[in-house]
Amino acid sequence: MYFTVFNAVKSIFNFDTKEREAEAARIRTEDHSYVRLNVADRGPCPGLNALANQGYLPRDGKNITLARTEAALMVALHMSGTVAHSLANTLKPVVRKDGTFDLVDARKHNVVEHDRSLTRLDFRQGDNYSLQPAMLEALLEDAEGGPITLKTMAKTHNRRKKEHKQSGGQPLGLRLWFVDMLITVGFINTEATGHPLPEQVAQFYNEERFQDYILDNPTQRTLRGLVSKAVVLWWHSFWV
Repeated sequence: MYFTVFNAVKSIFNFDTKEREAEAARIRTEDHSYVRLNVADRGPCPGLNALANQGYLPRDGKNITLARTEAALMVALHMSGTVAHSLANTLKPVVRKDGTFDLVDARKHNVVEHDRSLTRLDFRQGDNYSLQPAMLEALLEDAEGGPITLKTMAKTHNRRKKEHKQSGGQPLGLRLWFVDMLITVGFINTEATGHPLPEQVAQFYNEERFQDYILDNPTQRTLRGLVSKAVVLWWHSFWV
């Protein structure tokens, strides 16, 4: 998932929260044990898949509303209302007339899914939603045995940019460049400790599951925190 600056600004003035609050109350009463989603019903975003695997979104990955998505982000991952609304709003292009979408709809190119992913192939390569184990291993190796930091992620970001170009991929436009930066720091921002261990990152991507230390950490994930991490990543990208 990603958002634009325009979406973030719009979300500040969003006061229609009744449906979101009702969904949040419902989520708090539901079972959140882990059951892996069927691959046929998966989207490209491991975070959304994890929320479905753990019952914060519908477990079958279908007929999801934006209000439910916002509530899941706020309840499970302690995101501020601004960030949750901004992220959910990016899914509007795949929402059907009945107000719902399925996780597989997020495979639509350049909506949630975009080229130059850290762990997935590009759209033109035929499979833009499945985790590629070799790509995940390369991400972990960039950290050289230590924790995953914004500096190591900058190294990964630069490597993927080079690989994308060498494979014939086209440069990302300004909007998608911004999206790419935010997605690169997304797990570190959600994880909230700042320095996840390689095994924690590997478990998240391989199992598409949020660990308890993330779910139980009440630190609010804010727009300021996410954007500031993207700025630090951008700075590191000039020097690694």
